[in-house]
Amino acid sequence: MAINSKSKLREILADPRAAAILDEIIPGVADNPALGPCAGMRMTTLLKFPQVSVSPEKQAELIAKLDALDA
Repeated sequence: MAINSKSKLREILADPRAAAILDEIIPGVADNPALGPCAGMRMTTLLKFPQVSVSPEKQAELIAKLDALDA
């Protein structure tokens, strides 16, 4: 399955390449137990939540890198 910014969090975390990108941009997020209920959500949806606290620049970087993985 191709990984991109519309992939679900569980899919991103299951792909070592995508998980590394996520951890690079949002350090420690993969180890956050509070994300369990969000595993079925798409990354683009998760980034809209204010609790994510990621700057628009970092969000754009994350989306670009995820979309480039299997382009």
